[in-house]
Amino acid sequence: MLSALRSTTLSLLLLGFVSVSAQTSGNRNSPDSANEKTTLVQKLADGTTITRESTATEARDSQGRTVRTTTMTGMGGRNATHTTVIDPVARTITHWSSLTKEATTMHMPEPRKVGQSGTVLMSSGPSAVGVATLGDLPMASSGAVTLAGDSNLKPARQIDRLGGKTIAGVYAEGVRTTTTYPVGYMGNDKPFVNVREIWTAPDLKLVVSSTDNDPRNGLRSTEMTDVVRAEPDPAVFLPPEGYTIRDHSPESH
Repeated sequence: MLSALRSTTLSLLLLGFVSVSAQTSGNRNSPDSANEKTTLVQKLADGTTITRESTATEARDSQGRTVRTTTMTGMGGRNATHTTVIDPVARTITHWSSLTKEATTMHMPEPRKVGQSGTVLMSSGPSAVGVATLGDLPMASSGAVTLAGDSNLKPARQIDRLGGKTIAGVYAEGVRTTTTYPVGYMGNDKPFVNVREIWTAPDLKLVVSSTDNDPRNGLRSTEMTDVVRAEPDPAVFLPPEGYTIRDHSPESH
């Protein structure tokens, strides 16, 4: 069981690393940092409203390294922070949390080759440790996923360009995607609509504001503030002093 869990965790990290590396490689000449606030509002059938908030800080340097620290309020009002650093040059993912005094660094294998149909073979040394298909990787904008119901039914999707405006001091361009799910698509007895807006700073390739209004999950809104176009302090990419650092490599799994 433990071996299977480790294998699954490694596979997820491999997929995430390939995806994020592809997204950040084009941004290395645009170092920046920013704060982010996310609010999720859910309304229950009896009228009860549940509001959850989280804050985050993000930074990216000219080498393509990214760091994200998220602070979440848990039960009893206690805060916990989680930090993830992705280094596409060293090919590592490092994570640590305020709940422990330990940081874990995962060393990613070098991509071996790209085969037919966009298949990436990951290899470390003489043996391949995993295979990832590019079509299966997370994409910047998500579409509908068929989970159940009539396979002949398809959601109707409308995409509207919203022009440009200034958000957090940077120019951003918006896209609104309205998806209508027909009766029976997911076992639903009435059609329902998901509306998503994403505002992206084209020069930074950074999403500075987004809203996702989905009756299944509630209204989620995220907005960047205090965007600074400058090289971040190198210390933000390192675990705090006194943390134990544990290295994990594909060979150890």
